[in-house]
Amino acid sequence: MNKNRNLYTVSLLFTFLSISLISAQNLIKITNSLPVYALNSEAKIIEIVAKNVNSRQQDNGIQASGHFANNQIQNGSVTWIQGGLWDLVVRNDTNMTSQISKNTSAPTPSPKAAFSANFTMVKPDGSESHIHSINNFVSNDVITGGGDLVITGIGNIYSDGALKFKQVPITVHLMGKQHVLGLIIDTVKTQNHFASTHEMFGTLINGIGLEKIEKTLTPTKSQSQEQQNRKSMNMSMSMG
Repeated sequence: MNKNRNLYTVSLLFTFLSISLISAQNLIKITNSLPVYALNSEAKIIEIVAKNVNSRQQDNGIQASGHFANNQIQNGSVTWIQGGLWDLVVRNDTNMTSQISKNTSAPTPSPKAAFSANFTMVKPDGSESHIHSINNFVSNDVITGGGDLVITGIGNIYSDGALKFKQVPITVHLMGKQHVLGLIIDTVKTQNHFASTHEMFGTLINGIGLEKIEKTLTPTKSQSQEQQNRKSMNMSMSMG
């Protein structure tokens, strides 16, 4: 009888561990219905799933999403109105190529970025409406400084679901304390379809890990003066 129970417990463990998409919350509900002799494994199973979830979250150093609110301007006139959604993920991964080339004993952390977007373009008079999407954008070129995040990479651009422009150089620019998005799309590879006197602008809706960008902000003169005044005040109080 004990042998059958042990075999049943092992079978349950393998079943739970093989389902990688199950959430910890649902797992708790399921394991609550297990026989008493299997409950000793409940904590261990939940711990394994939780660790996997946490590790995936930790890999995503920065996550941001928002919408476009942009007028494409050429020669002082609005040529297109653009509106839609964008999503950005920057992961801290391990660059094994760098490790091998530098012949180091430990992997070198290297940020990797993925960007996607979906937006409508329409003429100011309401004509020629169509939908673009940016997919398959991946980049290892991630630079943070001065309160800005700049990512350069290559992506594909679709028009109404069909591949329109392939392997297009794209620059993603997340800037300032409010994390305004600036998108620069190569005009040559896209036949000047996205040509404008400015970046394609968007605003932030949600963000995780953005404090990493904010830490690189350069203090303004007023902020620097305020910090100096506080320092002087603290020195005066300590001397008194």
